[in-house]
Amino acid sequence: MITLFIFKSHARGMQYGLGTYLKELTESLLKLHDIVLFVVAYHNQNYKEFSIKEVSPRYKEVFIPSPVFRVSQNNTFDFRVSQNNTFDKKYASVVVKLLSGLIPVKGKVIFQMNYIDDLPIVIELKKYYKYPVISVVQFAMWQQLFEGNRKKITGLNIDKPSDNIEYTFFRERELYRLSDHIVSVTAYMKEFLIKEYGINQDNITIIQNGIKNGYKPVSKLQKDEIRRKLGFSENEIILLFSGRIDFCKGVFHLIEAFEEACKYKDNLRLVLMGQGDIQECFKRTQAFFGKVTYTGFIQKDMVSLFYRIADIGVVPSVYDHCPLTILEMMANRIPLIVSRINGPDEMLNDDQCLFVDPVINESGDISLKTKELSDAIITLSENVKFRKELAKNAYNLLEKRFTASRMAEDMNRLFSSLIKTM
Repeated sequence: MITLFIFKSHARGMQYGLGTYLKELTESLLKLHDIVLFVVAYHNQNYKEFSIKEVSPRYKEVFIPSPVFRVSQNNTFDFRVSQNNTFDKKYASVVVKLLSGLIPVKGKVIFQMNYIDDLPIVIELKKYYKYPVISVVQFAMWQQLFEGNRKKITGLNIDKPSDNIEYTFFRERELYRLSDHIVSVTAYMKEFLIKEYGINQDNITIIQNGIKNGYKPVSKLQKDEIRRKLGFSENEIILLFSGRIDFCKGVFHLIEAFEEACKYKDNLRLVLMGQGDIQECFKRTQAFFGKVTYTGFIQKDMVSLFYRIADIGVVPSVYDHCPLTILEMMANRIPLIVSRINGPDEMLNDDQCLFVDPVINESGDISLKTKELSDAIITLSENVKFRKELAKNAYNLLEKRFTASRMAEDMNRLFSSLIKTM
């Protein structure tokens, strides 16, 4: 029996893809019958004291609250303060001490990390335990800080950081160097870790994301009823975006392309499902205001209703990895328009979605052409047969390659192999 500790912070991604990944992984691992799970939610804001919730005999959730501390007057981050500040170290020490009563003294134990904030905890765990530490790479700091522009990494001194950006890369690299093994959800990030961070390729395994498929066909009568309930007409072609509303997800390019498409198609409706920089969306909107719907953050049961009525899914990311949004739309047989960037291009081919090519200028900045994305919207909106073909092919691919059970089995095999070699 393997005892697995999965750590998760209060990062924003926990509300979106990262949170969905951990939910799918834990549920599927528990079906294997040879794993005991502890999900450790630290810096948790819903609990005021250390708490343990027994979900099932083999699954416990551990909640460790954030401490009360004073924020500096100007609320700014200084890498020199962070390097010398003992706050993170002290908090990590408390986390590990609180877990000491749960971590077996001997046996088959794995620690799984999922975010850069886990670094102080990894350092502390390694002081007391020889159990293997795994880090899962679902995103990269260079993409977040440089909006996907890899060229901007050139010239940085990560070994001796002198500013916030260099220190962030230093911390991320340190997390992966201290890990006994790394799981990357894409091949391109494996290549990055080897080339830029000097990680041994033998210490990196590619395991793509997967989801549980509970698809149930929805009749036209049911779709029409849901549409009426949500305030949409039967003849509207609903384009659905799901995720964080910010630059990296390509939402601003999507709005511009949607407006262009509306000049030629008068029955289009764009639904943006998620939280983020909606104010920037308003700034980008020049016309057709009444054709764009913002839902904000909504609960999963409401999300499923939008998936049932969507005619087209749009994932126009500027950078990404192995998006759960794509898998969710594939599972709901929604035909997809996807940017042909690193990550999604490892998941799908031209028979399974309609790709739009990114534009990368000489400086390395990434954008999408308004006309190409607009043309893709018009093409799918006018061709029902093509939509059904893409949706069917993508769904069949999901069933073969992107199931949660496959992901869990691959992870479990990795756990077992690491325990044997430690």
